Amino acid sequence: MIIDQALCPKRSLASQEPCLPSVDRAIDVLELLATCRTGLTLSDLSRRLKIPKSTAHYLIRTLMVRGYIQRETGGRHYFIGLRVSNLATATTPELQLRNLTLPYLRQLTSTFDLTATASVLCGAEAVIIAAAPSFRDVGGGAWIGRHMDVHCTAQGKALIAFLSETDLQKLLGNRELARFTRNTIASMPLLKSHLSKIRKDGFAVNDQEHVIGLRAVAAPIFDHLGSVVAAISVRGLLSEFQEWRFGQLGPKLALVAHEISRELGNSSDSFH
Repeated sequence: MIIDQALCPKRSLASQEPCLPSVDRAIDVLELLATCRTGLTLSDLSRRLKIPKSTAHYLIRTLMVRGYIQRETGGRHYFIGLRVSNLATATTPELQLRNLTLPYLRQLTSTFDLTATASVLCGAEAVIIAAAPSFRDVGGGAWIGRHMDVHCTAQGKALIAFLSETDLQKLLGNRELARFTRNTIASMPLLKSHLSKIRKDGFAVNDQEHVIGLRAVAAPIFDHLGSVVAAISVRGLLSEFQEWRFGQLGPKLALVAHEISRELGNSSDSFH
């Protein structure tokens, strides 16, 4: 493929290596945002990089979906996303889990038209390691590298439901369970009772416990030793995720998680 070198103005004239303009521009966006702690608007990026607003919009949209850029809540400024810093610290097991779960997430998104994610436990938080966004998901918040509370999110509860009493106490016993909405479970006794139901059902739900207007369901993934190593989840707004869908999506998600667990060497015929 022959690429016009004039399309890559930032390359040294001494370099004759070909480049892709879209990749160059995406890197330009990241490098520019990295130098501005207060963030930049779409107009700022367009002007400073001397590219059309439409081009800047597509670049930003793509980088946001992948978690490399995030936008301030309710604002117009864009910032470097958590995924950038997480790239350098990503562990081999996490990368393997991401590669393993991503095809399943894409299938879930295609089937149910809901955003699908995979998360792992990092300290006392859940961290998204893979995502397949639905184009109908206008709420954002499902970027790779995002950290979330475990007591009020579906994936978080799926990740901690099978912990021993001792491990759960070590993880959350000395932490205040923040209340985000009237549905948030904010006490350890209530949370333990809720986790017991998750173990019985094989999946966890989030009915507006973290954000009003948002529902989700998640199921745990087990490794060959029977330990939970990740959780997969689908989420959506109330208009597309009616309450009755918990009963529909929960068992189906548990089946998908069970299939992923089998790929990790878990030979159990049940969900656990």
